[in-house]
Amino acid sequence: MESENVPLVRRRSGGGTVYHDIGNTNYTIIMPRENFDRVTNAELIVRGLHQLDIPASVNERHDIVVDGKKVSGSAYKLVNNRAYHHGTMLIDADLGALGRYLRPPVKNLVGKGVDSVRSTVGKLRDHSYTVDHSTFSDAVAEEFCRTHRVSLIKPIELTMKHLTEHPKIQEYLDEIKTWDWIYGQTPDFTHRLEKIFSWAKVDIIIRSHRGLITESSVSVGAADWTALALRLAERLIGKHYSKDGVAEAFRFEDRDTLTDRHGDQVRELERWLVESL
Repeated sequence: MESENVPLVRRRSGGGTVYHDIGNTNYTIIMPRENFDRVTNAELIVRGLHQLDIPASVNERHDIVVDGKKVSGSAYKLVNNRAYHHGTMLIDADLGALGRYLRPPVKNLVGKGVDSVRSTVGKLRDHSYTVDHSTFSDAVAEEFCRTHRVSLIKPIELTMKHLTEHPKIQEYLDEIKTWDWIYGQTPDFTHRLEKIFSWAKVDIIIRSHRGLITESSVSVGAADWTALALRLAERLIGKHYSKDGVAEAFRFEDRDTLTDRHGDQVRELERWLVESL
């Protein structure tokens, strides 16, 4: 994701990771808490799709599917006396990119988080040549008005200027860009990294809590690395579990005093460890 400039954003509701591009539309339904019902909301969206002659249905996990393939997942949040239920709709999304970003290379990670349930996905364009963001939005809006017996109001197009003029929204935008918000609630996990270099075998174990490295061990199969390995393990503790955090651990004051051989090995080790995160 980073190499392809795909940003990572954490939302306030729960649920698994989703992929967004211009071919995906997000919808949100806001309601009093006592009226919240995931199935009712999903069925409303499905009835909107039926208006577009798309044979959608709701499965046992409350996902919206067409011909058994998931085209929409959703999440919700309950706050005081309010609730909101929002979801994605894969209209003409790049499913190749979706699979690439949501199925990253397997790492030696052992975590305490709950794994997402993987599903076969599809998109609405496979069932309609005319469906797009506008037709989907219009169909769902019409079904909402019909279901709740209300009149359609003129949509408001939100722009960055509109958002930045409202301090509370700007405050929210600023918060979701911070490291603490994106990574600070990460479930505990252990990451083991192993590599055989030309000069030694390296085995590193990192334990992380809320995005910070709390424990680490560095084992290098070379007798002249004992003190340096211990020093690196100590310096990793307290750093962010990130490329920048690991790079910071390698910036110790007397690094320039290392022998040429050790200096080259440290640079090689740093490059590998940073690229492995």
